[in-house]
Amino acid sequence: MKKLCVLFLCFIIIFAAYSDPSFAEERCTNYDSAIDRVAEKYIGKSVPGACVVISEHNKIVCAKTYGYADLEKKKRMDLKKMVFEWGSISKTFIWVSVMQLAEQGKLDLNADVRTYLPKGFLKNLNYDKPVTMLHLMNHTAGFEEQLTDLRYLSGNKEYTLAEVLSSHQPEQVFAPGKISAYSNWSAALAAFVVERVSGQDYKEYVKEHILRPLNMKHTSMGPFWNDIPNLAKEKSKGYSFSGNKFKREDAMHLRMYPAGAMNGSVNDLLHYAQELAKGYEKGSILFHDLHTKKEMFTETYRSYGSDVGLSHGFWQYIGNSGILGHEGGTYGFKTQVWIEPEKERVILILTNVMETEFCSDIMKAVAYKTHNNKRSIKKSPVIDVKLLEGDYLPARSAWKNVGKIQGRKEMISVSAEKDGRLCLNMPFGNKKMYYKHTGANIFVFEGASPEEKVIAFDVKNGKVSSMSFRLAHDYVPAKKTQGKIGSIAGLMTYMLGLMLFLIYLITKIFVTLRRKEKWEWNHFFVAVSGIILGISGIAGMIHWFSVYSVVSYELIAIVIIGWICALTGIVSGIYGCVKKKNLKSSLLLLLFIAQISAAYYLGFLTMI
Repeated sequence: MKKLCVLFLCFIIIFAAYSDPSFAEERCTNYDSAIDRVAEKYIGKSVPGACVVISEHNKIVCAKTYGYADLEKKKRMDLKKMVFEWGSISKTFIWVSVMQLAEQGKLDLNADVRTYLPKGFLKNLNYDKPVTMLHLMNHTAGFEEQLTDLRYLSGNKEYTLAEVLSSHQPEQVFAPGKISAYSNWSAALAAFVVERVSGQDYKEYVKEHILRPLNMKHTSMGPFWNDIPNLAKEKSKGYSFSGNKFKREDAMHLRMYPAGAMNGSVNDLLHYAQELAKGYEKGSILFHDLHTKKEMFTETYRSYGSDVGLSHGFWQYIGNSGILGHEGGTYGFKTQVWIEPEKERVILILTNVMETEFCSDIMKAVAYKTHNNKRSIKKSPVIDVKLLEGDYLPARSAWKNVGKIQGRKEMISVSAEKDGRLCLNMPFGNKKMYYKHTGANIFVFEGASPEEKVIAFDVKNGKVSSMSFRLAHDYVPAKKTQGKIGSIAGLMTYMLGLMLFLIYLITKIFVTLRRKEKWEWNHFFVAVSGIILGISGIAGMIHWFSVYSVVSYELIAIVIIGWICALTGIVSGIYGCVKKKNLKSSLLLLLFIAQISAAYYLGFLTMI
């Protein structure tokens, strides 16, 4: 009898262990070896730590942890308690909210969003075609990148969503529906529409209609995460990796918080993903109508020739529209969530490092199918690849102020090879690949990562209007002044002016003191103006690159200083030319004018 009781008790323990919805680390099936191989390549080398969770039919089939959540304290990753920054995965909560309101008939996805906004709220629209919610979800509203005051750098005062969106409205640089230009501002605008339509603060709406129904008790919405006690204590530390070293990154306090500020536990994110991954025929806690989720995951946009489309804000996985999800990248974390309703599969990948190929390689190992990438397009005649040559800028760029330097860093140069292939090169990055023509202005490089296998050119009236590359992000042809030659020339002229004026001033001071020559004040003012103009801009850029945000009051100060220097230097230079009438005065004035032109070109003299 005792033996039967013992056996029965063992059975109960084993059954409980395998039916427990919480994580059981190292519980893996056929995913185990594939994930371990990827982890061995990255963990401890370019990735401090990671969690990988795979669920099928609402049951965890793989739960793995690697490395450290805190390198300094040697604190290891813990699936049960660990909290991550979710980054842009936050946007999917906006899209679910939008679909809930659309289901209730309170929101029309094809209506002009101005219908739901305060009168005159959008101030920088440049096209007659209205911006719709569907444009916001597809990132095709046409707005430039917004990098000014992207994050809270100090203090804990939180501005309302309306205040944040009003303070620095980006310019609409593309016609709605034409170009895919990923936009945090557009997503936050969609969240503001949710506020207006629902009559609730966005944070409260998501808590009531998504978080509480899914029992997500360890997820915070706002930029400071102060609504969940002790959440910050359970959070992994975030890092960046450069020069073979890890650097601790500050927490991300995003002003446009709906677009990327959510922090939460792995378990909460799993609950959310499992609900979305339920079969279409099953009921949903999030929607009343069975058809709503299927509609949400129906494709709504695809860049020309791309292997990846968008489904109401959710990205499709490469070559497989049945797998949908989103990536989240902050300044210390990279996360991905993927769902596959047809198989009720969830894949979560969470790391505590700023940039890595780890997530891409995990997905390649567990979800990518080579045959999905085969082209069904009929092979077209060989085209004149010279037509496609040139420099291309990401549509997701700032175009009006100093923030445009960020876009120039991501520039792509395309050149034609003699054998008909295209060479894709990033002049300011470490990337060079060769693509073979497969048809209809589409080129493939089989040796590239899944996200980079295909580039495609949308050619209209004999000109390239856009190029798709990586996750359907479009690139647009750069003007000659915007390309690599213009960018290098502008930066070199700006730096050269600073260096020459600095050398001239030091030399002049030394010579004047040694020979007791009379000081030439007009030359002094030109040189000092050039030095201050150069130093102020460089100091600003060094700081902005370190905090990943253009700080508005610093930019305003630099612009004001720049124009004061410009006026002082030009007046002094003209005075020297008229009064002295010598070659030195003319050369100094020409050099200063060149430096001013470069400063304006780079955006150091342009207000927000």
